[in-house]
Parts: sequence; structure tokens; C-alpha cells
Amino acid sequence: MERIGFSSDEYSGVQAMQDCKTPVLFIHGTDDTFVPIEMTYENYKACAAPKRLLVVPGARHCQSHLVEPERYEEELLRF
Repeated sequence: MERIGFSSDEYSGVQAMQDCKTPVLFIHGTDDTFVPIEMTYENYKACAAPKRLLVVPGARHCQSHLVEPERYEEELLRF
């Protein structure tokens, strides 16, 4: 059991998104080799809250703002 009261295999990101009530801005780079982009698509699809998705071609993990700063900031402000 983890400090949060349950283990990570008992509750998934997809389950969390199904229960989510807070708006979510999903941002993912297509060249992310740390977190597969499919995970973002699954979480986005499952998200019950208002949501937006920004996919940045050529961006690696946590590099979306560096690759397309204007588009990133525009989406952030729009959100």
C-alpha cells in the first residue's frame, strides 16, 4: 500500500480521468519516448471533464513549449 491509501495498480490514469471534474489541457509531443503518446490519447478519450488536446509534432518529453512556443502559449491562454 502506498502513502495515498492504495497501490498504483488499483487505480489507473484512465480511471482517474473518468472521475475527473476539473478541466484538463493535455499536451504531448509526437517524439516523446518516455511517455507513449497513446497514453495521452487514452486519457483524453476517457476524460469526463472539459478538455483540450495539443499534440506538438517533433517534440520530445516536456519539450512542446521549446518546439512550438507560440502555439503552446496560444493554447494555454485559450484554455
